[in-house]
Amino acid sequence: MGVTVSDTPRQTGRRIAPTLWALWRARPSVIAFVLAVDSAAVLLSVVTCLGSTITASDLLRLGLLALMSVAYLEFTRQVERRRRLFVTDGSTHIDVTSTWTFAGAAVLPVGLSIAVTALVFIHLWYRSWRYVDGVRLYRIANGAACAILACLAASAFIRSTTGRGLAGGAVVVAVLAAAVLTYRLVNRLPIAVAMALNSGSIRLSTLFGSLANNVLEFSTLILGAATAVLVVQVPPLAVLVLPAVFLLQHRALLKQLVEAATIDTKTELLNAAAWRQLAQRELERAERQHTSTAVLVIDMDHFKRLNDTYGHLAGDVALKAVGEALADELRGYDAVGRFGGEEFVALLPGVNATTAVGVAERVRARIEAVPVQVERRAGGTGDVAVTASIGVAATRGAGVALDDLLRAADSALYAAKAAGRNAVCRAPSQITAAA
Repeated sequence: MGVTVSDTPRQTGRRIAPTLWALWRARPSVIAFVLAVDSAAVLLSVVTCLGSTITASDLLRLGLLALMSVAYLEFTRQVERRRRLFVTDGSTHIDVTSTWTFAGAAVLPVGLSIAVTALVFIHLWYRSWRYVDGVRLYRIANGAACAILACLAASAFIRSTTGRGLAGGAVVVAVLAAAVLTYRLVNRLPIAVAMALNSGSIRLSTLFGSLANNVLEFSTLILGAATAVLVVQVPPLAVLVLPAVFLLQHRALLKQLVEAATIDTKTELLNAAAWRQLAQRELERAERQHTSTAVLVIDMDHFKRLNDTYGHLAGDVALKAVGEALADELRGYDAVGRFGGEEFVALLPGVNATTAVGVAERVRARIEAVPVQVERRAGGTGDVAVTASIGVAATRGAGVALDDLLRAADSALYAAKAAGRNAVCRAPSQITAAA
C-alpha cells in the first residue's frame, strides 16, 4: 500500500502558504474528489437553506444550541488544542463537535442545522485549531463539508421517518439510533474514499476507522441525540449534557497522553521502552506456562541510501509503511515495536523457532511487496520498494533473559545482512538460561 507525506514544513497552520499544502501534491483523483465533496456541501447548503421554513421556536432552539456550543468550546478550547497536538500525520482526529451538529440536524430545519455546523467549525478554527502545528485550513474545510453532508442525511432520514421531527413518541429512540448510524456512515464515507484513492488500496480500518475512534464518535453522537431530545422536551435541562461531554473529552485526552508515552509517533507501534515492558511480561508468562517464545529483529536494508536519495520525509514514509505491514501481518497479541532508527522488533508468544522462521519469511515478503510513495527531487511522486533483513531467535527454557534473546536475534540479523540482505536468518539453536 502507499503512504503519503503530510504538509511540510511542520509549523503552525498560518505559516504555510496555500500553494504549499500537501493536498496539491496528492494524486489528481484525490484532489478532484476532495474538491467535489467541498463543492457538493456548498451547493446543497445553498439549495436547502433557500427552501427552509423557519419558525420562532426554531430560532430559540438555534440560539440554545449555539450558546451551548460556543460556551462549551470556549471553556474547553485548551483541552481541544492539547488533543490536537497528539494527532499524528495521516491519522483521523475525532472531536466532540458531533454533539452539537447532530443535535442541530435532529431538531432544526436543514438551513439552521447547517448554520450550527458552520458556527462550530469556524469557532474552533479561529479559537483553537489554527494555533496547532500541522492543522491546515483545507482539512478543516473538508471536515466541515463532511459534517454538513452528514447533517443533511441525518435530517432527511429523521423527517422522512417521523414526518415531523422528533415528535414521534415511542419510536423516537429507534429513529435517533438509525439517524446516528446514518450520520456516522455519511460523515466517514468521503474520508475513507479519499484515503483509499490516496493509498491505492482499501482496508477495513480505512473504511470504518479504528475501534477507539468509532467508540468516541458514537459516544459523542449519542450525547448529541440526548441533547436533541432535551432541547425539544425540556430545554432548560439541555445544559446537563455539558458535564458528560466534558468527561468524554477529558477521557479522550487521557487516552492520548497514555499513547504518547508508549507509542512511536512515526510508525504507531510500541516505542522501545513500552515494548521492553510488554516483552518482559510475556517472557515471564511463557516461563510459568512452559511455552515457547520467539523474537524477530527486523532491520530495513539501505535505509540511509533511501534518506540520501529522497530525503528524510521519504524515510519517515517508509518507516510508517513497514510499521503498517508488521501490524497487518502479525497477530494482534504479538508485541511489535520500533527499537530505534530503521530497526523493528517483534515478540511472538507461543511460537517455536521453526514456526518463527516461517512468520519472518512472510513478513519479509510482505515488506518487499509494499510500495512506498515518495516525492522525487526532480518533481512528482513515485513508488519505491524497500526490503528488510530479519534475525530470529527462540527460547523454551526457564529463566532466559530478554537481553539474551535479543542478542541472539541480533546476531542472526547480522548473518542475514552478510548473506546479501532481504533475507531471514535463525539463531543456531534455542536460547536457554545457560546460554
